[in-house]
Amino acid sequence: MPSFNLLREPWLPVITLRGEPELLSLHDLLARAHELRCLRAEAPVVTAALYRLLLAFLHRAHASSSSASDDEWTTLWHQDRFDPHLLAQYGQEHAGAFELLGGERPFMQCPQLSVVEPKPATHLLLYRAKGNNTTLFDHTTEEERPELPADVAARWLVTLHAFDTGGTKTPYSTKKSSKSGLGNHFATVLLEGENLRETLLLNMVAYAPGRGLPMSTTTHDDRPVWELEHPPGPEPEEGVVPRGWTDLLTWPSRRILLHGRQTAEGTVVDGVVVAPGSQLKPALQEVEAMAAFRKLDKKQPTYLPVRLELLRGVWRHARELLLPSQGEDLRRRPLTVEHVAEQVDAEHLDENHIITLRVFGQKLTSNPGAVEFWSEEALPVKLSLLRARNLDWPLEHLFGYAVGLADDVGTALQRLTENYSKDLRATFDPRKHDGYLAERYWPRLDAPFAHLLHELGNLLQTHRADDPEGRAKLARHFEEWRAHVDTTAKEAARTWVDEFPRTAPRQLLAVARAETIFLGALRDCKEKYQHDVGQYTR
Repeated sequence: MPSFNLLREPWLPVITLRGEPELLSLHDLLARAHELRCLRAEAPVVTAALYRLLLAFLHRAHASSSSASDDEWTTLWHQDRFDPHLLAQYGQEHAGAFELLGGERPFMQCPQLSVVEPKPATHLLLYRAKGNNTTLFDHTTEEERPELPADVAARWLVTLHAFDTGGTKTPYSTKKSSKSGLGNHFATVLLEGENLRETLLLNMVAYAPGRGLPMSTTTHDDRPVWELEHPPGPEPEEGVVPRGWTDLLTWPSRRILLHGRQTAEGTVVDGVVVAPGSQLKPALQEVEAMAAFRKLDKKQPTYLPVRLELLRGVWRHARELLLPSQGEDLRRRPLTVEHVAEQVDAEHLDENHIITLRVFGQKLTSNPGAVEFWSEEALPVKLSLLRARNLDWPLEHLFGYAVGLADDVGTALQRLTENYSKDLRATFDPRKHDGYLAERYWPRLDAPFAHLLHELGNLLQTHRADDPEGRAKLARHFEEWRAHVDTTAKEAARTWVDEFPRTAPRQLLAVARAETIFLGALRDCKEKYQHDVGQYTR
């Protein structure tokens, strides 16, 4: 088998601080992280999966050389780069487990699947047609045997473990069906700094397996898949409890084996076996640190992970993503965000610092073997917004009212088309018109909400919660948000009216009546919002 060692061979796509794309090995990426802007792969799910892999490597590289004291993170933050000798030493200890092809334990694979006939290498790619699954633009058939460059195959190997769809997989045993990969069940939250080194550190929660960190479920046996004494066996496993955080970051939700060869152009992968792997037992909120969770009400027994929705921006989950928990504990921000907030409170991080909250997600169709959409969203956040002292401010309620206003107005827009349809009593496809309105409403609220967050970050730095001037500014910021929502909704409605001209008098009357009802609902939303916000800003 040809050699392609991921520690040495370039396979990780990055953007330098000069804005230039490069392909780096795992070791070179971490050694040069201070010179790089970010990791940026060909799809959001690939980027998210690779970041989790890098975090697992860094956690273990540092845990193996220190006692993981409470101030270790601060020491790392103030260094100008990661220690290349430490990284090289850790990589050398596990070099055999980073061989992509061949060897006793190929990277994140199950060598015992060698008895199974491989499928085409495109079974690694979530966007390619395979078996009886089809996509809109790809028409690959099982008879074709396309080859993948080794670097592409390596990236999608990591991605498949985290984001593979459900459904039938290559059978090794009598069990043929798999549940969807772990990453499909929550939106992956990444805190992004000014360079890749900062980004990785911002997402490195305190890690000490011997002390149950970052969460109590992290045991002293925690380790990523490449540190296991033996690679996972071929049989699928259900109800598996992770050893800890790095085990979860490299969770083997599939059993995979790549087949490759050497060509004049380089190493290629020409076949793959994909079989069911390990299924997680604990509830996600007990083990996952890069996700936000919420309860819909106090009576709900379990937390639901925050997920991304098409068109509706991630800002709708600002409370769950940013604010510290209080009172009834109906939400939990990501543990990574909680850790950064602790560093701000301890004044290890400057509250003036602005980071980007980047969120990745994948949604599957009702057929669990197909992808409906990928999503990547960004929200700029001033670190002052994360501080625990903000509990003195009524942000919990105000964010709820702000999001509730957007939701209520969005519902009023949807009813605009429903009322038009009912009035005509004719064949009418509201989904087409609802989509038209949604596209002109929801995405145009992203920037105004980002502006609201920026202004709130400044306000929390300069005023106390009991300061009348601060309360007046708080009221003004949330009134500006209401005005943005109002204007955006009216523009969307007016565009819909203009775009779909009506010629018959009956149609014109139906449009006029529907628009009048919408404007009345918009007025009611405004009055309710101003009353609710006024309770906390006077």
